[in-house]
Amino acid sequence: MKHILNISLPKSWSELSDTQLRYVFRLFSKDYSLSQIKGLCLLKLGGLQVVSRHGGVYLVRCNGKVFPLTSLQITEASVALAWLADVPSYPVRLSRIGFHRAVRADLQDVSFEDYLCLDNLYQGYLQTERKALLWDMAKILYRYKYIRLNPIEEISIFYWFTSVKKMFANMFRHFYKSVEGSEAYLPSMQQLQDSMNTQIRALTGGDITKEREVLAMDCWRALVELEAKAKDYDELKKISKS
Repeated sequence: MKHILNISLPKSWSELSDTQLRYVFRLFSKDYSLSQIKGLCLLKLGGLQVVSRHGGVYLVRCNGKVFPLTSLQITEASVALAWLADVPSYPVRLSRIGFHRAVRADLQDVSFEDYLCLDNLYQGYLQTERKALLWDMAKILYRYKYIRLNPIEEISIFYWFTSVKKMFANMFRHFYKSVEGSEAYLPSMQQLQDSMNTQIRALTGGDITKEREVLAMDCWRALVELEAKAKDYDELKKISKS
């Protein structure tokens, strides 16, 4: 009697546990192709253990039973993990690094000042690929001054903030369109500084006595206000052109 191999796989980034995230990011840190990563994740996340290999056929153990799997079958089944090729739609992150707990994945309760700092560090990393900038981001995201990262954790920080930016760009479309333009656009450090100052002025209404209060705001609250102002500005431009 033939046994049927049934496995359950995560359907998105948000379903991955910390252990699974570390495994995926470890593969990302190596020189594996995407198809190899999906194949390895199929085995690992599906709870399959490779017993032996005979040419293009793998014998895998699952729930105490051994099944043959061909390379083609693994490739076909790994299509279910196609989402690994995309940036997470909702932020994912390691809940802790060492003893240090992360802030909320969506950055709620993070101050606007810290968000601006994170964004500047992130843009700097995109331009220079200096890993020290990811470490500086981690100090804010894990609220610890002396945090140290391994390559897996560096990739985690990058994916976390990239997914935050993707989420915010979808939520606050008017504001991010006005600030960042096309996705391929990388602003200079001076442009980043000018953009930050513009955002602060927009929230303070030009009243410098309110700057400290604005910087201490929850970043979500600040972005909601900036989105409303950007939307009003876009609507005024449409009216002026009509």
